[in-house]
Amino acid sequence: MKLIVRQIYNNNSALVTVGEGKEAVIQGKGIGFGKRKGDVIDASNASKILYLDDSRVRGQFASLLKNVPIDIVVTVFGAVDQAKRDYHMQLLNYVYITLTDHVFQMYKRLMDGRYQPSVVPDIHDRFPAEYAVAQATLASINRALNVQFPQAEVKSLALHFINAQGEENDDTVAATPDMTTEVNNTVKSVFSRYHIQRNVANQNYFDRLMIHLQYMVERVKANDQDAQTLSSEIYREYQQKFPRSYGIAAEIADQLEKQLQVQLTENERLYFIIHIQRLIQENDAQE
Repeated sequence: MKLIVRQIYNNNSALVTVGEGKEAVIQGKGIGFGKRKGDVIDASNASKILYLDDSRVRGQFASLLKNVPIDIVVTVFGAVDQAKRDYHMQLLNYVYITLTDHVFQMYKRLMDGRYQPSVVPDIHDRFPAEYAVAQATLASINRALNVQFPQAEVKSLALHFINAQGEENDDTVAATPDMTTEVNNTVKSVFSRYHIQRNVANQNYFDRLMIHLQYMVERVKANDQDAQTLSSEIYREYQQKFPRSYGIAAEIADQLEKQLQVQLTENERLYFIIHIQRLIQENDAQE
């Protein structure tokens, strides 16, 4: 296979063209050393090839590389592609962003000695495929980054695959910028009443929530909300464990239901609780 260099990331990684204009990221020891744009690389020297077939995915990949190490981005993108290919999962493209960001934040915490296991409950009996993908993802991350995340991290990874279930539809009318802005403003308005603001400590969780809101609005417009619920037991458990986050999440969800004229699923409400709890924890740590 003829691989033509488009961009060298480092000595071990490069962006290449793979016949008929298709793009891929390749990795291998010293594979980019001394290479320049237009040079040919022998495919047999590549230990890993990540194909970037979707233009939106290519854009997300390039954007993430500005702040996230390439080994993390390639590993996560490969895990998502494996979920789609081997487990036939229909995943919304925003999972590339949210899962990469999650892994990056957890990696930094692990390196700094600040890692704490997730509070996400174990629901592998209800979502065996998602947990299998999460288990494979964790193994890939540990290998690629030469780290050892605790087994408990599988629960958090699985939740990303569960929440991102859905099908991208190019024919669906995207949410208008005005609608997305109004939804974001509603959330920020509620946050301000509870003194939750975006800061250096919580900016990644804050931005991830804003991304989720954008995709949520698009799913609502397309009448494509996730019909598969996690469980009312889990929802009640979070309500009892995090009453403050639950109250804020309920207020946001109630306002969005009126604003969008829909009924949000318990999955959406649970997602709000989890994210708000993370924001509160980071906010309190900053003060």
